[in-house]
Amino acid sequence: MRTEEIKNKELLPPNGTEALCRNLIETTYEDLSEENIRIFKDRLLDMTGCIFGGDIVPEDRFFYDMLKKQGGEPVAPAFADDSSLRLPLTSAVMHNCLHARANDFGNMAMVVFDDPIACHYGETILPMNLTLADVFGCRGKEFIANNIAAEDTVGRILYTLPVRWPTDMELGSSAAAAIAIRYYDFDVSQAKTAFSYGATNATDPGNSYYDYCQEFKLHNAESARCGILAAELAKGGWRGLEDPFFGNAGLISRKVGWGCLPDLYEKAFEDLGKRYFTEVRFKRGPGGMPTIATDRLGEKLRARILEEDGSFDPEKIRQVRILEPDTMRRNYYSNPFRLKDHTNALFSYAFACCCSLYHGERRVDLVQTPAILAHPRLVELAEHTILDTYHNDAGTDFLKAQVEMTDGRVFEAEEDFVGSMFAYPSREFLEKKFWDQFHAFGRLPRAVGEKIIELAGRIDTLEDMREYTSLLTVG
Repeated sequence: MRTEEIKNKELLPPNGTEALCRNLIETTYEDLSEENIRIFKDRLLDMTGCIFGGDIVPEDRFFYDMLKKQGGEPVAPAFADDSSLRLPLTSAVMHNCLHARANDFGNMAMVVFDDPIACHYGETILPMNLTLADVFGCRGKEFIANNIAAEDTVGRILYTLPVRWPTDMELGSSAAAAIAIRYYDFDVSQAKTAFSYGATNATDPGNSYYDYCQEFKLHNAESARCGILAAELAKGGWRGLEDPFFGNAGLISRKVGWGCLPDLYEKAFEDLGKRYFTEVRFKRGPGGMPTIATDRLGEKLRARILEEDGSFDPEKIRQVRILEPDTMRRNYYSNPFRLKDHTNALFSYAFACCCSLYHGERRVDLVQTPAILAHPRLVELAEHTILDTYHNDAGTDFLKAQVEMTDGRVFEAEEDFVGSMFAYPSREFLEKKFWDQFHAFGRLPRAVGEKIIELAGRIDTLEDMREYTSLLTVG
């Protein structure tokens, strides 16, 4: 879309971005819908559990120790750590966000104007919001509004793009800047400046998972650090871009033709301040949403074996096969389980299916490298799983799996790939997911976990968010 085609001239750059900044700053709890608040409370409990579960990853221990050694003013809490030690703000947000993403088990995906969009903001925004709430202090209602206003801002920007994934990951540092803007009490000009440095310093893991890269979680930590630095630069008086997103050389303007705006640019401002878009999807197993279907396939196959045999013996399995429709794009989740470690397990259809088949479920403690190597038969099954395709006449997105037994019998199952990702979890599921990770962390009494669940359900009644954040530290 050429700029002269914009019908509402009041939205011409930089006015559109300034409108987003104004809405980000002015949004209050009273502007939010009951659905916004209800879903946020579920997500808060979900992400809190992920922070605890993230602490048990052995490969990440050096990272937390490195942050502790860097020194600086100890102003911010380190969640789910061995002590009540506090860290400099940039170190603390990196620490807490990397915890949240360590098992890739949080919540993601927005629905903006009825368009489902993959995104990776929750595992940065929410732990960063908790950290800043502890440092700056705020009421529960403000805490909720901070999160939802920030998500809505970046969600509307992401919506304008013709190709939204993996560009969504380039907006992680903008999302972090949005949360910081709320706490730093900026005006529109300062907010736009902060976005200038948040947007231009975007991190992008892209498709690095093809090499089983650890960058997927560094992305969240680095985005959070960048958000704090962006806010400090604006606070210090630096000038930013006229329009960091849609102006000359802005982040989004570089995704479309020179001198053009995205075709959905005007639509993105519809109902601004009246309707708020947030993340609404939950990961049901560690390792990202695409593994949900294969996780379920493993559970179904195990149930069918138990129904027929009365018991489950992994030694009686000859071969596991996973079949994708030939209309589905193959991706890094289709990679073989050859490295046999935590990161490989998180991004492997083969391991997700075999773990649920072998154990009956896939929990964070079961995807850690030591736990994987402790079960050589599971490793053998996952390593030799055959990934193939089937001809898809129906045009549906069903994944299929087969287990061939040593006696020649074959058990089969299928699962709706997209439907399984979008299904909203029950409260029982969310609480079990929390408890699994809280118990895996294992350094706090059950009474603390019970208090977290209680407060997450009434977080809007808290006069001081430190009542909640204090429960996330040890000592």
